[in-house]
Amino acid sequence: MPRGKNRRKLDFKPIFRSFIPEEGEAEGGVTLLHEEISAIYLMDVLGLYQEDAAAQMEVSRPTFARILKSARGKIAGALVSGYRIVIEDEREDTLVALCSDSRDEAGESRPSGEYLHIYHFNGNTVEPVEVMENPAYDSGQKPAIVLPQILLEKKVNLFVASYIGEGLKHSLLAKGIRPVVRTGDISMEILARLI
Repeated sequence: MPRGKNRRKLDFKPIFRSFIPEEGEAEGGVTLLHEEISAIYLMDVLGLYQEDAAAQMEVSRPTFARILKSARGKIAGALVSGYRIVIEDEREDTLVALCSDSRDEAGESRPSGEYLHIYHFNGNTVEPVEVMENPAYDSGQKPAIVLPQILLEKKVNLFVASYIGEGLKHSLLAKGIRPVVRTGDISMEILARLI
């Protein structure tokens, strides 16, 4: 009797859940498991070594290699055959970050706001995780340079701001963080609808 699959640690949350060929109709489709897109993210986006990526997912290196091989095979098959790619997302929780000039509440969110707020959304539950000083505030450092790395280290999935420049947008996407532009004051109800 085969043993059950160990639970993987999947910190990456897919930004998009499907890709469809632009030209013609997709004749078929492939489904990438959450663990497979996480392996692609760790290896091919972040550039980690297999050993380090396996440790981050809390699996053995041979198991990680099998997950990665399966993911790359599915992606290659979809590209060559013109199939639709659907990505599973097992995570029900999301870490959201925004910057504000207030330490106590979200309010209007600008990337150069004085404080960086991080919230944990799990189903219908919202919990503040951390409030820290924003290094892009009043330091001369551009948000596109400092924020994406901090958000990646904090395992943030979504960054919300009233304005996101192209440099910051591309830097966030490169780290697997979904940028969302939302004008006006941000409330917990609005954040919950964005997720």
